[in-house]
Amino acid sequence: MRISIEKPTLQDIDELLKLYFMVYGPNYPIAFGNNAEAAAQAILSDDIQWLIARDKVRGLIVGSMVYEIDYLNRLGKALALVVHPDYRKAGIASRLASWGDKLIGPKGPLNSVYTTTRTQSIGPQVIFLREGYLPLGIFPNAHKIKRHETTTLFAKFKEGVLERRAATEKIPSRLVPLYQVVKQKYPALEIPPSATLSERLIKKHSPWDASFEAILAPSYVLRRFRAQVKEPSAIFYPFHIPNLILAETTGKVEIFAYFNAQDGYCTLISSNQPMFALHESFPALLECMRDLGISYVEVLIPAHRFESLEVLLRAQFLPSALYPAMREENGLAYDYVIMTRTMEPLDFRGMQVEHAFKPYVDQYVALWKQMHLDALEVFDDYK
Repeated sequence: MRISIEKPTLQDIDELLKLYFMVYGPNYPIAFGNNAEAAAQAILSDDIQWLIARDKVRGLIVGSMVYEIDYLNRLGKALALVVHPDYRKAGIASRLASWGDKLIGPKGPLNSVYTTTRTQSIGPQVIFLREGYLPLGIFPNAHKIKRHETTTLFAKFKEGVLERRAATEKIPSRLVPLYQVVKQKYPALEIPPSATLSERLIKKHSPWDASFEAILAPSYVLRRFRAQVKEPSAIFYPFHIPNLILAETTGKVEIFAYFNAQDGYCTLISSNQPMFALHESFPALLECMRDLGISYVEVLIPAHRFESLEVLLRAQFLPSALYPAMREENGLAYDYVIMTRTMEPLDFRGMQVEHAFKPYVDQYVALWKQMHLDALEVFDDYK
């Protein structure tokens, strides 16, 4: 076969960076696709499996894909898929994407592998759908390459993992449409009972209303995170290492986050206070993030954290994706919800999504309208 799939060496880095630059330009947000030192670390890492496609006749690297692996949580991430423009009908992307099956096979180390795809074209989405990946949601305005783009979420599971899902006692009523969409894709999914938490009960647990300041010092933040955060579910945010602390000025609240200054992407990883206790703090917290240049905020949260999900909804975070059976503990696999908030005007112009993702867009837009437009008070006092 003319195209071989193999692992890169350090000598391939310059050619790989040129390939990513050719396809994505100078604003590619993944470090090892635009930085030689990060690429070298990835190639040498035991937690990363990097694959390239090489034209053996021309000696040219014509495709690349990276698999990040979290052995502890039995989770993998497929990312940085790129194919040389002259080779896009040679089946290279499918060969690279199908390699993930080894990781979730009977002897593979992982329970699931997930990936996100851009929506400037449906090509990558079709590739992962053909490979049996389950569509799970969208992330509006998540990354900025040439402009802010929406991305999609897929996952593929080891046989039997979804059947070991832990039961969720109840979910906020505004999460039900997301569950219903996932059930269309995976009919065996059971939708938990829904409820709504009263504003009085939320405010009862929300004593802080102060300002925040940002500490953007990666080495210090990581040391403090490792020293202070011990509970496994509080540490769980795969493939994100905190480099930012959002600290309430009296010292009562510290939130560990990951921030990519290149495209304004931010994830809230862990907090020394439960999320439901931050209800009164969110306006000040969001103002601090805007001042820092954050344009998109994401929270990965267990589906059974009912009160915290309700507080996030009231802070205008929207349920964008559901990852069933994402984290295993004591033989049970727990569902996680990805709550997102974009600081930019919602703009889906130019977005291309495969039909499987249209229901996710519809439920997101409907909830966005409910939060931002249906609550608008209109007065007719002029006579």
